Amino acid sequence: MGHALSLALLIAITLFIACAAPAPAPVTSPAPVAPSPSPQPALSPPVPPTPRDTSPPPAVTGLVAAEAYNGGTRLNWQQSTAADFDYYNLYVSKTIISNVTGRSPAYQIKDINSSTYQITGLENGTTYYFAVTAVDKGGNEDKSVAAIAVTPLVIPRGTADPALVVEINQLEKTWAGTTILADNHDLTKPRIIEVNMLGEVVWQYPVPAELREYTNPGFDVEPLPNGNVLFVLPRNGVYEIDRKGNTVWSYRDSKVSHDADRLPSGNTLVVFGAADQMNDAQVKEVDPQGKVVWAWYARDYFNRAPYKNIFEEGWTHTNAASRLPNGNTLISPRNFHFVVEVDAKGAVVRTIGEGMLKYQHDPEMLANGNILLADHNNPQSAMEIDPRTSLVVWQFVVPRQLVRDANRLPNGNTLITGATTILEVTADSKVVWQLSLKGLILDRTEAPGRGFYKAERIGTQKLAAAKASG
Repeated sequence: MGHALSLALLIAITLFIACAAPAPAPVTSPAPVAPSPSPQPALSPPVPPTPRDTSPPPAVTGLVAAEAYNGGTRLNWQQSTAADFDYYNLYVSKTIISNVTGRSPAYQIKDINSSTYQITGLENGTTYYFAVTAVDKGGNEDKSVAAIAVTPLVIPRGTADPALVVEINQLEKTWAGTTILADNHDLTKPRIIEVNMLGEVVWQYPVPAELREYTNPGFDVEPLPNGNVLFVLPRNGVYEIDRKGNTVWSYRDSKVSHDADRLPSGNTLVVFGAADQMNDAQVKEVDPQGKVVWAWYARDYFNRAPYKNIFEEGWTHTNAASRLPNGNTLISPRNFHFVVEVDAKGAVVRTIGEGMLKYQHDPEMLANGNILLADHNNPQSAMEIDPRTSLVVWQFVVPRQLVRDANRLPNGNTLITGATTILEVTADSKVVWQLSLKGLILDRTEAPGRGFYKAERIGTQKLAAAKASG
């Protein structure tokens, strides 16, 4: 009984402890912990869009036409210098163009290295206006233009002459037209001839028998705006003839030398250097009635050493004069070996080329203020000099030729006349046209009295800047 009571008591105590103990806490998962946010970079201010380029490229310059023959012409211009240049637009119209707004180009030239274009399909005798613009990669285009006018003609054909040969003829690079000159290679038959680019004679004027002795040394020929021809016979006078050979005006004087120019006023500027003396006028301006209205006397400025004792075919043997746009006159006293510029009163403004020229001929002032002339220094050459610096900026040597004429053509080429050869030369000294006396070689003693003296190119292109709006 004692054992039973003890067991019952033990069971009761155990149950009491179990009931009195607190219930165990339920097992739960830990609450999720939010990750710490990563640091964010600071925001930059918004970048504004690049503004669209709306500036057009510089205007195209130097537009000229050449070879305006047989329904076509070749246009040349200076290449665009725009850094973002894309292509050229070429406009064609039968009316003047000064602005291309609203116009559609006739051609687009996408060759960025090109600055020339051959036009075909034109009507001969019809005037066309051409303009070229540069377009950049943004489509910008300078709408204002300086157009040129071109009238293509049927190439004039003439008669082949056995004495003449064209040895070089790159028409696409020439200032195409006809060339008028005095031809004295046959002393018994001196003549004035006009030849085409093939060397064919399209017009000629045989010097009358009674005047043939006055073609030496060399006579000047100048085409006039009215279609007539003005020419000088040394030691005889100046003549104007029409295309039928009729003399329509003349001025006779035994001291006339090598040059005469018709002025816009209708007066004629005449050079007197044939055996001239110190008391003679070296240049005179005469009116249509032959009255002297202006004269220049070298004695007023050069009657001193080292000039006063010079004499070779005259005291100065002045061989050329031209009236400048500013009203001054450019004069070549050959024996002094320089050129002088004189004002309207005859006062010497400056001398040009002193110490660097030798027996200079036919000086002309270019649009850039430089002087182009033929020089007899060794070597014989055509020469362009800057009178402000006395530097030679361009020169072309003509071997074995007595050079006496150089003319700058509208396309930048130069027409050079030697004793037996007439050359058209580019600015980079490439010969693109050459007319020669076939098989004739003249030494220095023969050249002054025979062969060629001066030549003038009569362009078929009627070039003009288009000023009007349209």
